[in-house]
Amino acid sequence: MPLFRLLLGCCLCLLSLQVSAQASLQLIDGDKVQSLKGQFRVLYDKKASLSINEVMQKLPAFSWPDSQNPNFGFGDEAIWLHTSFSNVSQESMWVMDLGYAQNDRVDFYLIADSQVIAQSVQGKQHNQQFRFPTLEAELPFATRLDLFIRIQSSGEVRLAPVELMSKPVHSRILTLDSLIWGAFYGALLILLLYNLTLFVSLRDPSLLAYAAYISSVLLWQFVWGGHLQQYTQAAVAPWLNQHVDLLFIAVALCAGLFTLVFLNGPRTAPRTTKLIYASLSALVILGLLSLTDALAPVWQSNLVYLTSILAICSFLYAGYESYANHFKPARYFIFAWSILLASALVGMLGLMGIFPSNTFTTYCFQMGVFIEVFLFSLALMEKSQNKLSSSVDTVTEDLRNNIEIIEEQNARLDIARKQAVQASKIKSQFLANMSHEIRTPLNAILGFSQELAQTPLPPQKQQHLRIINSSANSLLNIINDVLDFSKIEAGKLQISNDPFSPVELLEELTDMMARSAQAKNLEFICDLSPLPQKLIGDASRIRQVLTNLISNAIKFTRQGHVRLAVSGEDKSNGLYELTFVIEDTGIGIKAEDRHRLFSAFSQLDAAINREYQGTGLGLAISQELIKLMHGNIELQSELGQGSEFTVRLRVNKLSYRLSLNLNEHWQDKAVLIYDSYPPSRRAAAKLLQTMGARITSVDSLEYLTTCSQPFDYFVFSCVEEDKHYCQLQMQALDDINAGQKILLECSQRPFRHPDKERVFDYQITRPLTPNKLTGLLEPAPLLQPDRFKGKLDSLPKARILAVDDMEINLSLLSTWLKNSVIELSLSFSGQDAVNRCEKEAFDLILMDVQMPGLDGLAATRLIRKLQLNQGTPIVAVTAHAFREEKEKLLASGMDDYLPKPIDFDDLINLIKRWCKPAEELQEATLDWNMALQRANGDEKSAYQLLEAFIQQLPDFKEQISGAVARQDDPELYQLIHKLHGSCCYTGVPALKHLCEETENLLKQDRKQDAITRLMFLDEACDQLIDEATAFLQQHWLQYNSNWTK
Repeated sequence: MPLFRLLLGCCLCLLSLQVSAQASLQLIDGDKVQSLKGQFRVLYDKKASLSINEVMQKLPAFSWPDSQNPNFGFGDEAIWLHTSFSNVSQESMWVMDLGYAQNDRVDFYLIADSQVIAQSVQGKQHNQQFRFPTLEAELPFATRLDLFIRIQSSGEVRLAPVELMSKPVHSRILTLDSLIWGAFYGALLILLLYNLTLFVSLRDPSLLAYAAYISSVLLWQFVWGGHLQQYTQAAVAPWLNQHVDLLFIAVALCAGLFTLVFLNGPRTAPRTTKLIYASLSALVILGLLSLTDALAPVWQSNLVYLTSILAICSFLYAGYESYANHFKPARYFIFAWSILLASALVGMLGLMGIFPSNTFTTYCFQMGVFIEVFLFSLALMEKSQNKLSSSVDTVTEDLRNNIEIIEEQNARLDIARKQAVQASKIKSQFLANMSHEIRTPLNAILGFSQELAQTPLPPQKQQHLRIINSSANSLLNIINDVLDFSKIEAGKLQISNDPFSPVELLEELTDMMARSAQAKNLEFICDLSPLPQKLIGDASRIRQVLTNLISNAIKFTRQGHVRLAVSGEDKSNGLYELTFVIEDTGIGIKAEDRHRLFSAFSQLDAAINREYQGTGLGLAISQELIKLMHGNIELQSELGQGSEFTVRLRVNKLSYRLSLNLNEHWQDKAVLIYDSYPPSRRAAAKLLQTMGARITSVDSLEYLTTCSQPFDYFVFSCVEEDKHYCQLQMQALDDINAGQKILLECSQRPFRHPDKERVFDYQITRPLTPNKLTGLLEPAPLLQPDRFKGKLDSLPKARILAVDDMEINLSLLSTWLKNSVIELSLSFSGQDAVNRCEKEAFDLILMDVQMPGLDGLAATRLIRKLQLNQGTPIVAVTAHAFREEKEKLLASGMDDYLPKPIDFDDLINLIKRWCKPAEELQEATLDWNMALQRANGDEKSAYQLLEAFIQQLPDFKEQISGAVARQDDPELYQLIHKLHGSCCYTGVPALKHLCEETENLLKQDRKQDAITRLMFLDEACDQLIDEATAFLQQHWLQYNSNWTK
């Protein structure tokens, strides 16, 4: 019994000591945070009706809780907490902070001497300054203070982790808290935006589900953490605070959606997917119940937490099942959900009061969510990598299969290619042979018909001769078209770049095409704009394109006109764009037929083919030539309304002078033009205006008779429709007051009237062109001398050997050259030619290539070994039209190429080129006029170019001598080629000619002959240095004074 009393006394003492310690809490250190856990006594207000005064009277009714855990569980009653303390620190301003944001209402009452000195009503249903319920008060020094806290919450657990701290400490903790939560929200927002950006580019649905999950976590935490009532006063805030469980359901639903999409649940976790669907369905039902407030808040919250834990468990198990099915990214998924499940359990048990309520248990779930989100990012990255790796493996396998297929196809294609190459070679050889076989008789037909045209024949025979000549030319054009198309198909057609005059080209083309048009009673109109005098391009191919287009326009036009309009425009880098417009009033083209227009061997329909005939190659060849010349062609046409082809070509500009500009003979001259056809009248007026004339144009004979004012020129164009009426009005035309009268008439059907010669001073053929206007000022003699005779008389005296196995070709050459000074020898075989060259020296050899026995190439090689004709120029005469054949002929030792059928003018020019008279070979050492021409007339530039060339010449001589001494043939060739190129920039014709000869000899591997020419070249260099130095010194003062001016 005494022992029992002793033990009871000790317990009472300890209890009294505890009560005494609790009652005597003193705030000593202002820098320390004082936790009030275990310091509160509790009073349960079941009716939640007590006021602070009533509670103060019932202070003895307060009791100590069973544990120090500030978790008071779920319940509808109000809870009153009481503690007392005193402030003996240096700080007077203190803050009482209840670190839990989900209590519905929290009332603070601070009592001193039975008087309320501070109070506050806060909680998630009330506005508050901070995210936690907080009371800020000034504490009197060394005075007993009583703190009463009333807590009431209907749907959430009631937590009261209260801390006391001075105001400065509270400010520091608040700043740190804001930084931590800012980092939390910022990190999640960055992840959200990053994954949304990835979704826009990758379109992976798991990224979108992940973004939805992050968004739900952000919203839930913003409400749960108390930030909503701190930062916004929106009307929706109270509703969200009352339905935090609904936000938690949204988080769980988004997590489930992400789980299904990320794991591809139906495929990798089919068994668990059903459980996930069940848990998600339960969550949806709970969400609907929350919206309708069908359940008591306590039941609603507990069911939500329980179902969410089960859902998380199903998500985790789905990860295990998926990983077991070899879905590797599931490992991060398992790790993430394991952490979140552990965090959720800790938080849940803390809310239930099983675990103590502290900072860890309160924020454990948020920490788990944060870690889980980043682990999900890693899982998504690994999934993307696996997907990419899988795609690469699939593509690699497909590529491997495709490579095998391609290799098999390549083998087949290689066989087909070899067959195609062989077929192409056979076709090319066939075309070459056919060309040779057809051109050879054509050569005789055209040659003898041209010869017969120079002899007097009856009119009927002349007509027959014209038909023969026209038919042969048509056949030759067909052969040329077929060969050109074959070259284009084989990619062997080359475009040359040589200087040409665009106006001269168009004048020749106009004269030729006008005859064809007027033969069909069509008007041919040439509309020229000012163009440069010289351009650089392929004039023959431009002529071929325009001839094809204009010929087609004439062919498919029954009445009206064909118009050729030409203009140009300067482009950058010295380029010049020529624009050709070919317009006709013909049958036109349907829109749906235009794509077939440029196809080879194609016309629009059979009826047109029967009516107009043709090979269908002209436009196809023209289009390809235009492409090769870096141009384009456009078509505008309507059926029955005619067509308009526009061709644009870019060429290099050589001259800046315009060939069509103001002319002193026509400037300010008054010109009266009559032409009843408007398009041709406008073209003639435009031409004369460009040359400076003042134009009056008339389209009516009645109005023409009223023009009584004086004119310098009267241009009268008599079209076919007005011819009869014009003959009746000849007297009226005679009365026109004009100094000079010009008649424009049709070349095929000239205007006939006995007074024509008296009335008109000049008669020229339509259309009006610049050269015809120039011819009016310098009229040509009425009687032209024989064209053949004039050209034959210009030939130098020379001995020429012609070699051909066909007598008819040699007979034609004999016929052409019999009245010239040429001494022509004939050989009918290659061997005979070699035998004659052993005994006789010739100035030129015309060698047929294809001959039986010893052909032309073999004969040439043998002749080059003969002493008498080792350096004699040998010209290949052949019908082969391919570039490779020409290069082969020149590489075999031949010096030039003459195509069949032989054109008389080409033959004459070739003889003049290779058989120059001795006096012509004495070229000037220095030609200042040539130097000026090379510098485009700029004296200063010409002087500087010549001076620079002379300064370089001694170095050239020394380097050439060194290369000869070292017997370095490649270097010697390069030096001669370089010197030859330098000669082209100034006026040194003799040296340029010697360089050209030496370079050709080196190219033909005739080294000994080249060394001989080098001796003359060395002498020419010394002579040029002396003459040029004297010239430069003599004219220095004169040119320097001119340049200074």
